[in-house]
Amino acid sequence: MSLPVLPFRMHRPSPHPNAAEALLRLMEAADIPWDTLAEHASRDAALCFALLWLQPLDSADARPLQALLADRLRRVGAPLLRAWLLHASAHPGDIAVMKGLHQQALLTAESAMHLAIEKRYPRPEEAFLAGLWSRLGQMNLHASSPDYAQLCAQCATPEALRTRERQRFDTDHIALSANLAQHCQLPRPVIDALALAGATEEQLQNAHPLAAILRAAQCLSDDSQRLDEAQRLSGLSKEALLSLQTDVDYLSSQGLQSLGIGQPAGSNAVAPTSASPDSPRLPAHWRRVTIDGLIQAAFNAASAETAVRQLQDAFRLLFGKRPPMVLRANSEVLLALDATHEAERASAIAELDLRLSDETSVVALAMRTQTSTSHFPGRDAPGRSTRDWHIARWLDSAGILCLPWHAGGERGVGVLGIDESLDIAPDEQSLMLSLVAHAAASQVRQAQRQAAEAQLLATARAEHLAKARRITHEVNSPLTVIKSYLGIISQRDTADTALTGELAQVSKEIDRIGALLRRMSDPDTAEPVTTTADLGEVVRQLQQVYADTLFSSRKRELDVRIPRGLPAVAMPASALKQVVLNLMRNAAEALPEGGRLSISSPGVLMADGVPSLELRLVDNGPGLPDARLGRLFSPQPSQKGEDHQGIGLSIVNDLLRQSGAYTLCRSQKNTGTSFQIFIPLARNV
Repeated sequence: MSLPVLPFRMHRPSPHPNAAEALLRLMEAADIPWDTLAEHASRDAALCFALLWLQPLDSADARPLQALLADRLRRVGAPLLRAWLLHASAHPGDIAVMKGLHQQALLTAESAMHLAIEKRYPRPEEAFLAGLWSRLGQMNLHASSPDYAQLCAQCATPEALRTRERQRFDTDHIALSANLAQHCQLPRPVIDALALAGATEEQLQNAHPLAAILRAAQCLSDDSQRLDEAQRLSGLSKEALLSLQTDVDYLSSQGLQSLGIGQPAGSNAVAPTSASPDSPRLPAHWRRVTIDGLIQAAFNAASAETAVRQLQDAFRLLFGKRPPMVLRANSEVLLALDATHEAERASAIAELDLRLSDETSVVALAMRTQTSTSHFPGRDAPGRSTRDWHIARWLDSAGILCLPWHAGGERGVGVLGIDESLDIAPDEQSLMLSLVAHAAASQVRQAQRQAAEAQLLATARAEHLAKARRITHEVNSPLTVIKSYLGIISQRDTADTALTGELAQVSKEIDRIGALLRRMSDPDTAEPVTTTADLGEVVRQLQQVYADTLFSSRKRELDVRIPRGLPAVAMPASALKQVVLNLMRNAAEALPEGGRLSISSPGVLMADGVPSLELRLVDNGPGLPDARLGRLFSPQPSQKGEDHQGIGLSIVNDLLRQSGAYTLCRSQKNTGTSFQIFIPLARNV
């Protein structure tokens, strides 16, 4: 979803100064109470608006407003939130007027919610949100124009004021409130109620009921002389409205006092320490130093992905703007710094082939001079630089502001889309530059860490392969001798077919060891492995080679009952051999003298909706210890001596998972252990 930018020439209002201070004080706690912060934000129109502008509402999320605001506060995080509150406090506008609008907004919100409850409107929180938003247009106009208060004083009627507003701003405060609500994706009834704030009573009678509730709430919060209008719109008696008005006055004053507004002496609520109505603001220089430190803290430990998101959040929260396109200098060409999360834009930038030596491009100029530069190439036809014109269009703006950065030995530029009429103050431009620089530094650090880790991994892999090749070379010599000797024995005793068959299986096992060594020492050139196997044939081969060594010679019994003609399974024969051999070996070592291991297959069944072949290995041994059974497939220190690493079952589990197979284990003390293995059938079955 493409998030909006602030409308033409609009600047967002600051939170009530006491509300901002309350939030800053709450964030001093080691464990930040996000839910309490969200409760305060839900009572301050500017705070609520900023958080919903950052991340608009989702109609599918039906949680209460405070829960939604808490999510957004956590997403922003304490450093960026502190930076925004300090930055917003630097441009408070007319403090007295803004404080009055904040208090009227909260009073209207409380009135609307209680009227909704009285009228049994099914969603009282919508009414609260509409009331809180009702002054937002006026707040924005006051924040955007220093002489807006004079314009208001010059207009005798609300209609005259709206006419002057449209002439001056191309919108009026009512339309602006509805427009901002629409951008934040508030519920449709709320948007329409705000848009109808200037409608006649007759028009409201045929409107959605929330529109009449909002107008009645405004009557109650504005002036008691409008009680008759509130009575007509709400259908409630004057006595009921007066009682409601008294309750709302009390409740809203309690809400304001929780933010330190109208704080009574001796109260324990969060409040400014200064007794003056306006707490002293931080000097500009120290505010700038503090904000820069907070921004650095926000990006210091951030991953590349988090840095991208935080840069987006910071520009939306602090400036109401889309984030810049961050480019880096790769030799003589400018490329996107983040090619992962914005692959389409990164590809387009690469295809643009924007070079540092381009004498026509302002972006290249900013890179070469490391100086912030702005340019307006126009929306319709390119000017001097067609490349800059492309970039401005991709940013959906008339012009671009280039913010150079350097970090970790790399240089680049953040390209911000700007409107030709938008005047960015020097302190805001400096703050934008700081955000881009810290975000880019975080991404560069992450990229350098990943490159160092990749280099370390490549070095370790090369060392491992070198050792594996030496081991393979040394082991292959005795394996070749053993295999040759087995061939001699087989040729000498050709009449003994049983012995010849056993020797052939041993020879195959030697070949399997050789193949395993080759895959370990040279995985890129190893022979391809067959991906299917005949379960019965694999088990019978293992029986032929290992039955005597593991079982008969130790006076244990191996009972194999695998029917012939079973369908092939989707697992390499070598991996299946490792699985079965590991389990056979574990059972043989655990069984007492006279014990028995049974290997069988009931045939094909459906396992988790997948046609599979079941293999069962059941012994009558002592069973597994409870501690081992609880961590069956985790590598464990072995108690069987130095020839055992305690990783057999871990290998079994890994091999099964690689083929989409899995196993179930049951074990009882002095009764035995059983493994049921479910292996998917080969696809051509």
